[in-house]
Amino acid sequence: MKYTVGKPKIKTAFTYVIFICAYGVLLIMANMWEGMRIVGILTILIAIFIVFPGISYCELMWRVDQNVLQYTYHDNMLMKICSFYKHIFHTHQLDYQMTLNLSQIDYIDINYAKVPRFPYGAIGYDVWFNVHTYDGSIYSFIALTLSGRKDFNKAVNYLKEQGIHFQDHYHILDALQQKERLSDHLDKIEKEQSK
Repeated sequence: MKYTVGKPKIKTAFTYVIFICAYGVLLIMANMWEGMRIVGILTILIAIFIVFPGISYCELMWRVDQNVLQYTYHDNMLMKICSFYKHIFHTHQLDYQMTLNLSQIDYIDINYAKVPRFPYGAIGYDVWFNVHTYDGSIYSFIALTLSGRKDFNKAVNYLKEQGIHFQDHYHILDALQQKERLSDHLDKIEKEQSK
């Protein structure tokens, strides 16, 4: 079995590209001034070769199977585009920046961090996995994507089935399994700690 959290969004990217290409075609057809065709063609090329790869790859992705836990993070659009083309033209598989054998993992400590969410300046929460290995190393990564609760729960349950122990001092896994809003759960914890 293999479980992936943060899958590439090919359908969403394709939808955006269709709209941008339609706009480019309208610019070409409008033909109001001679340079409009060039702008339309450039718009279509940018949509296909830059927008599509940039949107289709998630910012973060991790996966687990019976042997390994793998993680990758793309912190900017350029990294996403480069990874997309490397995937298409070279490796034909997703490149993960971190790979740990499950047999190396002692336990996973679950924590969270407050982060600002744009564009409104609201505060949100990132769920972090701190993976402790038997040799004393600690690998940390953001484990929960904004739209990946269902995939996240399946992957965590699979890790538990493989004998991986979780330390969850804030009961984040319970809140996610019970479909409680994570922000409400962590807000309660923050209020209790501030008393």
